[in-house]
Amino acid sequence: MQKYQPNNMQALRKAMMIAVLSCSFAATVPVSANEGWQNVPLNEETFDLSQANSASFETRDGRDALCIDGEAFLRGVSLANGSVAVDIANNHHRHFANLIFRAASQDDYETAYLRMHKSGQFDAVQYTPHLNGETNWQLFREAQARVDFGETPWITLTVDFADDRARIRVGSDSEQPALETVLTLPAKEGGLGLRTLFEGCFSNFRYTAQSPAWATSDAEPPPSPPAGTIERWSLSDAFPMERWAGISEDLRSSLVWSTAEAEPNGRLLISRYRRKATSGDFERNQLDGVYAGVAIHSPNAQTAAFQFDASDMATVWLNGEALVAFDNSFRAKGPLHRGDFDATKQTVALPLREGRNELVVLVAERANGWGLGGSVQADGTLRIKPLDSD
Repeated sequence: MQKYQPNNMQALRKAMMIAVLSCSFAATVPVSANEGWQNVPLNEETFDLSQANSASFETRDGRDALCIDGEAFLRGVSLANGSVAVDIANNHHRHFANLIFRAASQDDYETAYLRMHKSGQFDAVQYTPHLNGETNWQLFREAQARVDFGETPWITLTVDFADDRARIRVGSDSEQPALETVLTLPAKEGGLGLRTLFEGCFSNFRYTAQSPAWATSDAEPPPSPPAGTIERWSLSDAFPMERWAGISEDLRSSLVWSTAEAEPNGRLLISRYRRKATSGDFERNQLDGVYAGVAIHSPNAQTAAFQFDASDMATVWLNGEALVAFDNSFRAKGPLHRGDFDATKQTVALPLREGRNELVVLVAERANGWGLGGSVQADGTLRIKPLDSD
């Protein structure tokens, strides 16, 4: 067994490596689309292990394996469209075994993964993007599926991706996707890799630059968000928080705003635009906050309905008056509470005055997905604009 353990100097260099490796992702030469499946040797020359907490190259069941806690990025390969596959040791121990694809950097990439302790459950396989060093699975409750991993010692995970779509297959002979999803990062060339939360073992890592056969077919467009969905928000700078005070939170003055675009489904992925002060350490992350706001112009005084959700904690103000606060963070309401995002989950009455109204939401986040989304329903036509462009 060849053991790899980052030393102290490597740990000190870790932050600096991100910028360097962002450049290396962009500089790699794409694999020719005429090539078929390429098998990847499992060794330290092939993988960048600077982001691994621990890693070892072993022989498992007569095959070469990489056992890792953390991330391993494949050197010198960049794909825009294609497929990537790996065999995962199927030991049912609690860990999350990821395939990384379209990595723009070590902080921004797409992942599909198996929750190895959740065989047969509704969330056994999941998709999430990593944005600015943070996973976002709470914001993608539609991107999960039930799969039974069986008792075979190794189980194959395959991701076929083209343009803005991916199909995720589980099992060595499976042609039927377990999950289809719209992707989050731009459809550009990006790196490949492996990732685990808690140690897992991988074998038979392979990829092809050939576009999936379905890539030429017309994809069904994703469903449109409800009428009145807020498509553009103003965001403040992010700031650290010692704690979240709920309805007693202060609405800060003299905020500096910039515009952020929601996704086509109306979901605002805050980590696209703001970086947490601490990330990647899940519930041990410190709490960070950001204000999001819009100006709502109403033709008359009326009560509108704001249907929305935020991840994880939120306080809502209209024209400076606090209306509601809630905590939907992971395990906030019990050990099995996931905190999944649902933009139809909360509804609050907005007593609009005639003319301009300011709606501001403080969104506090520790881990698993920093997001906001909502729609405003009212009589007549409302004009809704970001605060910084109104």
